[in-house]
Amino acid sequence: MGDTFKYLITVSSEMPIKSWRSRPRFYRTLISNLSKALERGGLSKPKHSIRIIGAKIVLESEVDALEDLSRVFGVARVAEVEVIDFSDLKELIGKVGELTAKLVTNKKFAVRVKRSGVHNFTSIDVAKELGAYLKPYSVGVDLENPDVEVVLEVRGSRAYLHRRSVKGFGGLPIGTEGCALSLFSGGIDSPVAAWLTAKRGVKVDYLHFFMGSPKSTRLAYTAARTLTSMWFYGHRPKLYVVDLTGILNQVREKVVWEFRQIVLRTLMYLIGAEVASRNSYNALITGESIGQTSSQTLANLSTAQAVANVQIPILRPLIGFDKEEVVNLARTIGTYEVSCRVGEPCAIAPSRVRTKASREELRMEVDKIPREIMVRTIDSLKILDVLASSPNEVLPDNLVIIDFMPEDAVVIDLRDKEEYLEWHYPGALHYEDVDVESMKGRTIVLYCWRGSKSYVEASKLRARGFKAYSFAEGVDALKNYLEVGARTSCGYPANQRSLP
Repeated sequence: MGDTFKYLITVSSEMPIKSWRSRPRFYRTLISNLSKALERGGLSKPKHSIRIIGAKIVLESEVDALEDLSRVFGVARVAEVEVIDFSDLKELIGKVGELTAKLVTNKKFAVRVKRSGVHNFTSIDVAKELGAYLKPYSVGVDLENPDVEVVLEVRGSRAYLHRRSVKGFGGLPIGTEGCALSLFSGGIDSPVAAWLTAKRGVKVDYLHFFMGSPKSTRLAYTAARTLTSMWFYGHRPKLYVVDLTGILNQVREKVVWEFRQIVLRTLMYLIGAEVASRNSYNALITGESIGQTSSQTLANLSTAQAVANVQIPILRPLIGFDKEEVVNLARTIGTYEVSCRVGEPCAIAPSRVRTKASREELRMEVDKIPREIMVRTIDSLKILDVLASSPNEVLPDNLVIIDFMPEDAVVIDLRDKEEYLEWHYPGALHYEDVDVESMKGRTIVLYCWRGSKSYVEASKLRARGFKAYSFAEGVDALKNYLEVGARTSCGYPANQRSLP
């Protein structure tokens, strides 16, 4: 196979103690997922070999995949290793000593040895002999705070000298524990909840509710794609998108203010359960945590689930987490920077919310939403491949108004020329200077003073087959968008960023 990278993989401690009937399935799934990690992280089909030795896995690959392999669930640790064949202890010490003498020169060191198999020496014997060999090159042995650790695993007549080592995240290989559907806003909580569930071997797909903010939905897609590409090796998730704007309008019109949040949560359970039932999922996943918001009091969570009468299990991996713990996990898994830019479009009653609704009260409010609206909402379902789709594909097909500026957009100012010259969006063209017919196939964003004229003109262009949008609420909103984009809480500009 030519020059190769050699890795010794320590599997999660749960896998070797599975029953003899179950263990082969877990190892087969893990090996398949490791292969998928190589394909996603490097070449389309990199040459590699994988074999099991005892409870460990040896992987050889033509690509450097240390970090990718460490993110495969079921992996406890990955070490890039030098493989050393030997016939006796003397030969082993000589070969390892030659390879490590320069590493310990003028440094404090420690030797760590693990051994399995039948030998006429122990792990302590190896550590003592190797330590004695290396000591003249060093400034001494320090087992507590060494500058350098020489880590060696001896298995049969072969030893593995660790060169680089990365701790994995354990868990179980994705694909060993069924499938679940995550109610996925893309905010800080839902990606972490999905990650924790996938870590237990579950194939996780996403259900996102479009609530009127194209920017939030595009960012939710980006969070899903980040999570998938970095962690979900062995699974290619679907993203279901439901247009919830019709139901939101009904809730605003008909539901008593203090019940709106919990009614919306109940309706999400109902829709999620229906989508899960139609597509044979084993459970729903939410990012709920007790007491985090008024609609997430234990009383309200219990009441909402009872009124929804959801038969499928609802998994709540974050139920006992506080916000700081969730944020730290979001940073670890790489979704925080995207998630903290996602707005809260579902905050339809941000104050004076009932924290302990009764089942009778909630059922009465939920029944105000017409059944036909629910059916029409579920029928609006759009199904996408997370890794193969684009940000624009997640938006409803009939969407005209947007609240973000796509990076590749042609921006057109519809105001008078004098107003355009006084101020315009950076890079925007004035409509008098544009040949619109030459822009078919490109993304066009129109804006005016209040958003009315741009909506009408964008709708006309849509009817002629153009991919045209109106920027929501006109120039003032556009200026605010630029200002906020320059100073988001994550330190990233929210505008003019490319999304995968």
